[in-house]
Amino acid sequence: MPPPAPRLRALLTAPLQHCHSQLVLNASFGATACLRLLISKALGLGIVLFGSILKLPQMAKIVRAHSARGVSVEMYALEVVAYTISLAYAVRLGIPFSTYGENASLTLQNMVITLLILYYAPLPRLQRVLPVSLRPPRARVAAAAVIMLLFSLALASPTLVPPGALAVLQATTIPVSLASKVPQMQELARRKETGQLSAVVVFAQLAGTVARVFTTATETHDALLLWGFALASLFNAVIAVQYVCYWNGGSSGGSSSGDGRLLPSAHAHKWECDERPLSHPLSQTQSWGHPSAPPPGAHAVQLGVPGAGGGAAKTARKLD
Repeated sequence: MPPPAPRLRALLTAPLQHCHSQLVLNASFGATACLRLLISKALGLGIVLFGSILKLPQMAKIVRAHSARGVSVEMYALEVVAYTISLAYAVRLGIPFSTYGENASLTLQNMVITLLILYYAPLPRLQRVLPVSLRPPRARVAAAAVIMLLFSLALASPTLVPPGALAVLQATTIPVSLASKVPQMQELARRKETGQLSAVVVFAQLAGTVARVFTTATETHDALLLWGFALASLFNAVIAVQYVCYWNGGSSGGSSSGDGRLLPSAHAHKWECDERPLSHPLSQTQSWGHPSAPPPGAHAVQLGVPGAGGGAAKTARKLD
């Protein structure tokens, strides 16, 4: 019996040879299965290529703003764990690089973003449990980098992590990947603003998981992988909807304080996802015609006291 990698490679190339005969040699474009396979392969190649730069906008946004406000460190930490396990599993099993290529680049990008969050975010909850020596940002980054390196080396070693144990870890990557989305949902719901979360990354991740649903259903017919990508698409869709709801809630409408808190701005707008009505500071001014003019009947608020010019002005300002 051939080893797993050549056997898997044969299973992957046999349909391609058949479709090459159908589409190229025979010019038969009525073969629906071959057309689906061609689209799937093109999508897979696009995911691998785009995955190498997918998280760069998020890195740039954090560095440019010197802030990681709104980006969940828990989400990226869990993604680092899941992606590193999957990468080690694929490398040690000898799976062709084309089937997991984006995983390698995304693992490194997630590690870098996690380190950036640890450096720029105040993380008060983490500060309370860390030793004093690890509370400075540079110390946190150095400690996290060492942990990531040791974790990667351990997964790469068959002695430290036997194949059976690695297979068990690989089985946990789907629930871990799904669980990693929950902290980001909670962060957006709590802050009601997107902060430094990158729109490019949010919607690209949604598009990537939806595309992986199609490629998995077309090429592998693996129910576990298919449900994993389907649920990941659902979770990514929730984050995308939250991003649209809280668009401009803080990233462009207000300024940030040194500790990462959002300072209010008179011109901050956002899409409202809750039941509170959206009010505009100029809505009443536009209906009265002049910002300093009181609304009709405003003199009645002064209890009929004539000549209270200062009081009337104060009333107009209050009503404004």
